[in-house]
Amino acid sequence: MSVRPLAEADIPRVADLYWTYMRRGRGPAPPGLQPFLRELYFSNPFSDAAIPSLVYEDRDHKVVGFLGNVVRKLTMCGQPIKAVFGGNLVVHPDYRSGLAAPRLLNTMIGTEHDLSLSDSANDISRKILERLGFRTVPALNLHWGRPLRPGRYVVHALTRGIPRPIAAGMKYASLPFCAVADSIVSKPEASPFKQKKPRLQGSPLDVETLLQCFEEFRKGYSVWADYDLNSLHWLLSFMERRPNRGVLRKVVLRDDTQKIIGWYIYYVKPGGIGEVVQVNGNPRYTKDILDSLFYDGWEHGLIGLHGVVDARRMPDFSDKGCFFTCRGGWTVALPRNPELMKLLERGDAFLSRLDGEWALDPGD
Repeated sequence: MSVRPLAEADIPRVADLYWTYMRRGRGPAPPGLQPFLRELYFSNPFSDAAIPSLVYEDRDHKVVGFLGNVVRKLTMCGQPIKAVFGGNLVVHPDYRSGLAAPRLLNTMIGTEHDLSLSDSANDISRKILERLGFRTVPALNLHWGRPLRPGRYVVHALTRGIPRPIAAGMKYASLPFCAVADSIVSKPEASPFKQKKPRLQGSPLDVETLLQCFEEFRKGYSVWADYDLNSLHWLLSFMERRPNRGVLRKVVLRDDTQKIIGWYIYYVKPGGIGEVVQVNGNPRYTKDILDSLFYDGWEHGLIGLHGVVDARRMPDFSDKGCFFTCRGGWTVALPRNPELMKLLERGDAFLSRLDGEWALDPGD
């Protein structure tokens, strides 16, 4: 039994492992999964031949485990550093009690880089990673939620974990009652669910403008992700081609003088929850930025929004009716430099869901 770099010939087996044991899919993997994995691990701007993705073979040289590695360039206090995100860790059930997962992870940890990260660890992988020295980063694990249609949002929450056909039937049957409830709670002027046209002007956000926003609004942070036009364009295009989360919507916000105030990127899934990839901008206008995001999501038929909050902005999110939880995909880290961990733990990092493995999830 051994660990070796992923080869393109391994993709069909890795796709089957991922589909069957991570997504709990039935039947053969979707036809689009193999080209997705091939592009993600062999032809994207974040590939690094020195830190390849890994497979675990049994004695018969059959692939029974996989760890996908994506390398991101970061800046720490003005110095370039290399971060490796280890994701999509999957091991065949017959080998989970053995050394497959630890060996895959230890091989990744042993490569030349400055920071090992996962921003989508589940409870099982989090425990494995913590045994290997990783630490959960509280400042990067603050998830927020904001109901936009509270009646339907509550039904959505109550039907989580129920088989899809049953959940769909319950949601359909409750629609008339939810519509009445949502109408009632949104009428009072002081209600947090009353949607008002925002004062900031929104327009489509292009890659060049987004790069400018990063350069302007990351000031005051010690750690951030580095992009160029090529890598950022590829990333957004890649995310747009994964329809499982919805349609990727990108909006830049300006004031009356056409000065850029902020922006947001999120997935639109009418009748469902919109997953927010990134929302940021001038800290003095955080509430106005959120007003625009919530109104936009409501206009596009969402019942609520979820995301990960910058700890510095929690008071503004709270004032705008958001609730918080630490449950979700866990962010765990293992830096070479102890000072880097201190920066991450105190929330001194300009990082979002855009900057890690969450944005590259194959989905269902």
